Amino acid sequence: MTAEGVGPRDRVAADLVHDAPCGIAVTDPDGRLQYVNSTLERWLGREATELLSLRLTDLFTPALRLFYETHMAPMMRLQGHVREISCRLQVAGGPPRPVLLSGVGRFDAAGAATRFDYTIFDARERHRYEEELRNATREADELAAIVRSSPNAILRTDPAGRITNWNPGAERQFGHPASSVLERAVADVIPFEGMTDWFRQARDARAETTFEARYATGSEFEVTLAPIFRRDQPHARPDWSVVLRDVTERKAAERRLEVMVGEMRHRVNNVLTMVSGIARQTLPVDHGQVFIARLQALAQANDALSRSEWTGAGLRQLLDFAKREAGGGDRFRYAAPDIELSARQATALSMALHEMVTNALKYGALSRPAGQVEVRCDWEGQGPERRLRIGWVECGGPEVSPPTREGFGTRMIRLVLGMDLGGEVRFDYPREGFRCQIVLIPGDRSSG
Repeated sequence: MTAEGVGPRDRVAADLVHDAPCGIAVTDPDGRLQYVNSTLERWLGREATELLSLRLTDLFTPALRLFYETHMAPMMRLQGHVREISCRLQVAGGPPRPVLLSGVGRFDAAGAATRFDYTIFDARERHRYEEELRNATREADELAAIVRSSPNAILRTDPAGRITNWNPGAERQFGHPASSVLERAVADVIPFEGMTDWFRQARDARAETTFEARYATGSEFEVTLAPIFRRDQPHARPDWSVVLRDVTERKAAERRLEVMVGEMRHRVNNVLTMVSGIARQTLPVDHGQVFIARLQALAQANDALSRSEWTGAGLRQLLDFAKREAGGGDRFRYAAPDIELSARQATALSMALHEMVTNALKYGALSRPAGQVEVRCDWEGQGPERRLRIGWVECGGPEVSPPTREGFGTRMIRLVLGMDLGGEVRFDYPREGFRCQIVLIPGDRSSG
């Protein structure tokens, strides 16, 4: 001991307690603070002189104060300690700090409590870890519930294709309980017609693969294989998830639809043929030929659309129809991108091209042996709003002059391309040959 009554060891112990990496607090048996170390002061953002006028419960969030009075204080008196109580301290000017609190009671010879000593450990990292663990557990439970309740067969295999997980959907689809298929080769449990080694073939693609196959019972499935890489072994051979969707009803519906579309195409062509026959018998020869030619142009567009299931038709396909009408590539040349037009655009443009070819054959460039038509298609603008500019140019024909009145063909082109499809149409009549410019947005939603 020194002259002051405090030895070096006592000072070391006092410094160790005061600057310990954990909070330390001492209270009397009634919970009034008698001592707090500097670590706890720093955590709370308050000075010791202020803290020593408070009770221990004043440091806690409101929810823990009741717990202290009903549980912690009685436990300290009866059993002399508490262990790792999770709680939160109120921090001046900041969010509550999660901590773990342990305490031990000090008693005199008669068994009366003299003080309570508490150690308080920062639990923020542990709290974050536990929160992440809870979230991960919740997500895993949700995914497991989805897999369990899915109507699809969902299974997992090891790299060799042996089944390691088999959901209830797979039991319903294939009639095998999980206990009878685990560790068996998936291609043996689920044999597909004409695909004896389907798992190895799909696995060798080394990426997500989807294909359709027929099961031995006649059911049809859409099968998706995807690799499952392990986080702890990123370079190891992956396990595989296999999802099998029963598409038997969908495929049957698609086949019925194909038959119906074929029947509809046949009936539409029959109707157009019937109308052509009626026109031949009813209309004057000149008018009948014009009307029938227009019906044939409509039939060509209809045929092209029906073959694409009415989703649209290619621009080059429509220009090829026009080229045949015009007499072949020596008389009709075009340069166009390989793009799809919507169903309404294809029908309208097919009719417009027919009208212009017919006009060129009767009155324009194609009415002369040396006459030609050139169609050039170019993009205008950028991005999703870019437009297609179609330019029709005739040369080598008779001299052209602006018409004194607008004929049916011209009105029809303006109507279907301009008003119905929101396109822009312009006719020009220079002396060397008729010209037309059409501007539209291919596949625009407004044009169906």
